[in-house]
Amino acid sequence: MNTTKATNRTISVSIYALLWFVLILLQTLVTSVQALDGESVFSRPELYYSTWLTDLYLVGLFYLNYYFLAPRMMRRRLYRPYLWMLLVVALIGFLIPLLCYAVWGLTMPGVVEGSAPLSSLGVVGAVAAIALGLAIRGLIEWDSLGQEVRALREERDSLATERDRLKLELSTLRPADRRGEEPVVVSLQPSETEGGEATPDTHA
Repeated sequence: MNTTKATNRTISVSIYALLWFVLILLQTLVTSVQALDGESVFSRPELYYSTWLTDLYLVGLFYLNYYFLAPRMMRRRLYRPYLWMLLVVALIGFLIPLLCYAVWGLTMPGVVEGSAPLSSLGVVGAVAAIALGLAIRGLIEWDSLGQEVRALREERDSLATERDRLKLELSTLRPADRRGEEPVVVSLQPSETEGGEATPDTHA
């Protein structure tokens, strides 16, 4: 059983990793096609380093929100802190290309040489990752709640059936059967001899 679960988990992780890789690859190819001459990913891959770093941040943000932030904050009804958290992660997504430019001098396709890359990729991606994770988590929690309600209803119906059966059995029992013994009859008449004569009076 444990081996099967571990195998299924490995397969799921591999499928999701492949899906994220395909999405990042498609984004890179689309950006490369739309870029100016000499800014292709094949000729100048360093232009895409900050984009790939932002993509990795968005993937990590999706799983962080899906497994921890969304379920815990929504169950505690922390709606306003959740919105503030959304603004913070969007700001971080906006600052990642600027930090890459300030630290390593990395720019992005379509940005003039010597100017800081101002991109909305991190902002839009952060909002999309949070919204997608929240929606998927909400659907899963809704389905789980529905299963719990169905299980409780089935248990209630089973208990009601058992109660009715016990009531029927109790109503069919006789009073003697309820005590578990036959009634005892006590005679208060004087005893007689075997011949049917009364015992003689000793005082005569």
